[in-house]
Amino acid sequence: MKEGRIMSNLINPPRILILATTASMIEQFNMHNIMILKSLGVKVHVGTNFEEPGNITQKKSSEFRQKLEKMDVTCHQVDFLRGVGNHKQNKKALVEVISVIKENKISGIHAHSPLGGIIGRRAAHKTNTKIIYTTHGFQFFKHGRIRDWLLFFPVELFYSKWTDAIITINKQDYDCAKHMFAKRQYYIPGVGTDILDSLSTSDESKESLRKEVRAKLGIADDEYLIISVGELNNNKNHETVIKAISKLNNPKIKYVIAGIGKKRKQLTSLIQQLGLSSQIKLLGYQDDLNGLYYAADLNAFISKREGLGLGGLDGVARGVYIIGTMNTGMADYIVNNDIGILIDDPVNVQEVSDAINISMHRKHNKKSLEFLKKFDYSFVDKTMQDIYRKEFLGQ
Repeated sequence: MKEGRIMSNLINPPRILILATTASMIEQFNMHNIMILKSLGVKVHVGTNFEEPGNITQKKSSEFRQKLEKMDVTCHQVDFLRGVGNHKQNKKALVEVISVIKENKISGIHAHSPLGGIIGRRAAHKTNTKIIYTTHGFQFFKHGRIRDWLLFFPVELFYSKWTDAIITINKQDYDCAKHMFAKRQYYIPGVGTDILDSLSTSDESKESLRKEVRAKLGIADDEYLIISVGELNNNKNHETVIKAISKLNNPKIKYVIAGIGKKRKQLTSLIQQLGLSSQIKLLGYQDDLNGLYYAADLNAFISKREGLGLGGLDGVARGVYIIGTMNTGMADYIVNNDIGILIDDPVNVQEVSDAINISMHRKHNKKSLEFLKKFDYSFVDKTMQDIYRKEFLGQ
């Protein structure tokens, strides 16, 4: 029976649509999912906004689309807006997704991002298509703003009725998803990253990269380098780190931010206004972050909301001390004070400056990072493969 099903899949393979609002979410979080589906004999389609690609450049988005097409992945431009969008544009995106489903005989959808999840589930409901939804962090969380619970929880609860399975990437969201109406709930530890490779890097290689990158950045040995990785937007909250550095009034502190986004001009203006141009650099989009992590003494990753926070996890795996945010997915890997500090209020400048000061003067204890192995691609990919087999292939 199983052999016959495999033969049937080879002749008429399932067609799965991976859906997300931005091309950057596909590029950064779904390439392994695409490869897993292809290895299972699935015909993969991608629906996203390649023209407004998120936190990658337009050039990189075009190159990424070409890469997908060379992999025999069918790409569809869907005119998603970011955030919650607006009624007119959301309706247009819904029509586009329904058209993709019908014209390409899509048999299953894997949706990502809040808006992608909503529009994807509406389209799936209208076309009677199976759908799984990965939440990269619910927009409501324990001890979060009442406004967010009143606004976003009812929406997620309602659409969970039209969801075959919800995948969560942190434990807090998993506990919440269990109280929703989706037929099945899964927890996987993040979206996967190269933890094993990071843990196996020799101290000599780390030190060599550290010296090389610090020399390129003009950072002296006795200067304290803070790094932040992430899109220049309100959620990533770089503005508070800048203000906290100003409050500390220590010229030995240097700060670099890797990322692009709409707040670049505003952040540049703030840096100049506070007289920090000699201490803070906006690096723009960076393809390779390894050297930056090893060059850094501290990773400031104080997002207001994070499903897991890959920019934080990658830094921890490379041995960088971190300041993260309580009541986010970061609590899954910032498990003690040897790893980092979790702050209660990410927009409290005093709390952030205090955390930086503590980090600068803390004793550097040798910390065990073996527990991070569960976040590695090898484990996450195996779990995703099992989910895909069950949900899309009935195996």
